[in-house]
Amino acid sequence: MIYVANSDGLLEYDGASWKLYEMPDRQIVRSILCDEFTDNGGFIEDKIVSRTESRRNKKEHRIYVGGYAEFGYWRKEADGQLTYHSLSKNANLSSLKTEEIWHILKTPEYIYFQSFSRIYRYDGKKLIEMTASGNFMFLQYVHNRLLLQVIGKGLYELKDQKFVPLPGTDKLSSSIVSSILPFSKNRILITTTKQGLHIWDNGILTPWNIGLSEELKSNIINRAIVLSQDSSIVLGTIQKGLYVISKNGTLKYQFNKESGLQNNTVLALAEDSRKHVWIGMDQGIDLIKMSSPVISYQTNDNPLGTVYAAAIWKGNLYIGSNNGVFVKKWLTNEPFKVVPGLGGQTWNLQVFNDQLICGHNDATFRIEKNGIKKISDVTGGWVMLPIKAGNDTLLLQGAYNGLHVYKRNTQNLWSYAYAVKGAPPLPFRRIVSGKSGTFWLEHAYRGLFLARLTPELDSVLYWKEFKAPADIPSEFAVEISNWKNNVLVHSGKSFLESTAGNILKPISDFSSNNDEPFKIRSGENGDWFKVFANRIALNPDKKNTQIFDFSLVRNSETIIPLSREFYLFCLDNGYALYNRTKTERIEESPSKPLIRKIANLRNSSEIFTLTGKPNLPPEIRSIRITYSVPVYGQNFQYKYRLRGLSDQWSEWSDQNFVEFTNLESADYTFEIRSSLNSEVTAYKFSVLPYWHETIYAKVLFALLITMVFVGLIFYQEKRLVRHRKKLLEEQEDKLRQQRLASERQIMQIQNEKLHTEIQSKSQQLSNVAINVVRKNEILEEIRDELKQVKEEMGQQLPNIHYQKLLNSIERNVAGKDDWILFEQNFDEIHEHFFKRLRTINPSISPSELRLAACLRMNLSTKEMAPVLGISIRGVEIKRYRLRKKLGIGMDANLVQYMMDI
Repeated sequence: MIYVANSDGLLEYDGASWKLYEMPDRQIVRSILCDEFTDNGGFIEDKIVSRTESRRNKKEHRIYVGGYAEFGYWRKEADGQLTYHSLSKNANLSSLKTEEIWHILKTPEYIYFQSFSRIYRYDGKKLIEMTASGNFMFLQYVHNRLLLQVIGKGLYELKDQKFVPLPGTDKLSSSIVSSILPFSKNRILITTTKQGLHIWDNGILTPWNIGLSEELKSNIINRAIVLSQDSSIVLGTIQKGLYVISKNGTLKYQFNKESGLQNNTVLALAEDSRKHVWIGMDQGIDLIKMSSPVISYQTNDNPLGTVYAAAIWKGNLYIGSNNGVFVKKWLTNEPFKVVPGLGGQTWNLQVFNDQLICGHNDATFRIEKNGIKKISDVTGGWVMLPIKAGNDTLLLQGAYNGLHVYKRNTQNLWSYAYAVKGAPPLPFRRIVSGKSGTFWLEHAYRGLFLARLTPELDSVLYWKEFKAPADIPSEFAVEISNWKNNVLVHSGKSFLESTAGNILKPISDFSSNNDEPFKIRSGENGDWFKVFANRIALNPDKKNTQIFDFSLVRNSETIIPLSREFYLFCLDNGYALYNRTKTERIEESPSKPLIRKIANLRNSSEIFTLTGKPNLPPEIRSIRITYSVPVYGQNFQYKYRLRGLSDQWSEWSDQNFVEFTNLESADYTFEIRSSLNSEVTAYKFSVLPYWHETIYAKVLFALLITMVFVGLIFYQEKRLVRHRKKLLEEQEDKLRQQRLASERQIMQIQNEKLHTEIQSKSQQLSNVAINVVRKNEILEEIRDELKQVKEEMGQQLPNIHYQKLLNSIERNVAGKDDWILFEQNFDEIHEHFFKRLRTINPSISPSELRLAACLRMNLSTKEMAPVLGISIRGVEIKRYRLRKKLGIGMDANLVQYMMDI
């Protein structure tokens, strides 16, 4: 863990996230010291202790801090969280009320808390206060001696509780000593803020005059440390950032705002166990991996852009990017300069016969010391491959528009020769030499081709295009590279190699069940790289696998062997150099993920222990597990699984926590691994059951269920008996309903028959009425004709015969026989109509009954007159009399009234 003193309190950094611990009274933390403490009250001098000793003396991690009127330590508890314990409050130090602790120093026996006027010594049990003759600078432990500067005087050595002047240091009285460091041959290196560097050797103080002396004086040295790896000296200044010089005084590195620091003011320096240098800035914290074999060029104002090519020529490093070609002296901190005339996309930089050739978006150039020379108009030169042609060497180029050949002219300079005839004008990104003089060609976007050319490379003898899925899994995004003296083809998710007959088959060097896609790049002397989306692994088949935590340019992942020592990685914002001859040797076990916190998801303040196998209360069924990798300056991805819930690993994620909800009562093992290596960290815990989830409750539930089951059987038997009885009753009821239905059906048939008969009778009645009407009409016509004849003939027609004939006609117009037949049929159809009518009014006359019948039949007045044997006026009079006799008003419908009776 990394702990940082901050204005808001104590900061803790685990490689993934920062956590703030506030002081009891929210004081500013001015000083900090991380240490281990044994249960017998002693300090552990060396961090590495034997297993026997660690079992005998239980140790605890302490982080000592100091601020205004307060100092003490934070201790890590079983749940991984820190708790604060004050040392100053229990000591009742009256002088501390106005003091601020700016420095904490540890020696094998004591811990010293220092302000600018007092020192408090702590032996693990009690505190002792010490003062000098004046104010002083920071106490340092050098060559087993406690040294400090009394301001306005020289250096003093603290012996027991006395301050003894250090001989020969009076010259420093006018200076401010910023650091006192161990130096070679038991000497002491003294840094001052504005008076430069001095070396003290057995009572003699001499200035250390190096090339940077004057520059350091003007830039104000504020902090200094000695690196444990090679005794290099790191000097932090107020105005110009950080200087790293060798023990001989030569400048190795300089880091400032221009080269990547957040600002130029260095306030604190520290070296961690991995030999990394941490810098406390005026605002912010920076990390420099001094022991890393990787040098990264990714500055704040990076002029390069996205890098695609690089080469070393004439002691200079040339970088090709989307912004052009840049140059600077190799392995120096000087800024890059633009190569004039090569602005824009650059694809390739290669040295052939001490000539630097540039494949550019605009043309192909030769870069010279004093400028550039266009050697062809071929655009987009992605790759150049030297090919032996007899005693000569030719260059085969893949470009935007096909294959091209270059050869040396009479001045031994590379010049354009010709295009390869028969080769289609396609964009070829990579070319790999195959067996028997063949060439494998990678299309920039879609396709893989195999070609055999003439010895002069001027024409194509054989050409083959590989099709999907017959030859390769996919034609898109195909990649080719050299692999163990053969061609390696990456198509789809498969890796293939060519056989003797140039047939591609899956390669056995790579597992086919990888759950994360990757690409392969070849290096020097058997090196090879597995390129993932977020990292790169060098020689992943070996134990000393090197992991690089950066991403190459997508779809143009390029690793360039610049020399025997260095690989250059092309990045989106600059580049990174890897020194393959330099490896980190840190005597630590491989970094495994750390379980940082287990918390209740519903109540984040409820945290559980990280040691042993904790039992979570029954009500805790949702938790959050936080984790990290204690490796700094890198970004990692994580995979996890919770055994007991699922044995499947999750997908890779850069999230440093995971949440589980609705956990059942069970035993669980949480496993976490990172993309750094295959180390797995396991954390076991259990979720206790509720009372109803215990074995006893389950047995009780089983008994209850058995009893309920038996009861259900008895109940079911009784229910079946009742059901059978009910079925019989339902069957009988069903038969009864069927009988009733049959009877209803018979009645319906009879009613339909009666209805048919009624309709027939009604039809007959209508026919009778119609016949009576027609008969009466005919008789009336005859009567009228007879009367007309009588008028015309006069006495010629005897009256006796005329009257007899007229009476006969009058008698038949309203004949009784017709009316009797009509009344019989009407009474059959309209049951008891006359009876009901007489009930309403017994005094109704027969002629009025006949009128009522005509009204019920809905005959018109004109139709009624012949039937009744009266005139239309007579019908109207009879209707009026009938209304009056029945008591029906004039507004009522007489016909409707008769129909309703």
